[in-house]
Amino acid sequence: MLSTLVLLLASHGLTAAAVKPAPIVKPLKTASQATVPATVLNFKDFFETKNGALDFSDKLKGLNGKHVQITGFMAHMEDAPLGAFYVCPHPTFCDEEGAGTADLPPESVRVIVRSFKGRAIEFVPRPVLVTGTLQVGAQEDEKGDISRIRIILDQAPLKAPATPVKTSHK
Repeated sequence: MLSTLVLLLASHGLTAAAVKPAPIVKPLKTASQATVPATVLNFKDFFETKNGALDFSDKLKGLNGKHVQITGFMAHMEDAPLGAFYVCPHPTFCDEEGAGTADLPPESVRVIVRSFKGRAIEFVPRPVLVTGTLQVGAQEDEKGDISRIRIILDQAPLKAPATPVKTSHK
């Protein structure tokens, strides 16, 4: 199932609520997604207390596998994952020395950008708007890091890097 890839930058200095974002990656849409808007997800709706324990909210679990949209801040990580980044409800810096992703807020969302698999994604110091397919539940990545909430973005068509043409002058 394809999801829409939209990663938008907020105007410098504005709050997420006042953002008029500018696209940095063109969205890919299937015919069904072109008519179905993404459900707006809020970090405050992620968890609820059930029988004295913190658990995923019914709203979050109900959106599993659905087209969602969330605005947050990209976590600035010392050892950022390749092909992915984390979006958090507030600006976050992680010094992973010995702690992995333990410094991230519990409601952090791992955003997987399949078109950047194996490559670093440049840190964006402003709010970002992310749209894609929500996945809820523990999942381990190649490095052994576990994420519990993920948004999977579509694979955007990438232009092949320009390779210099070797010419021989004799």
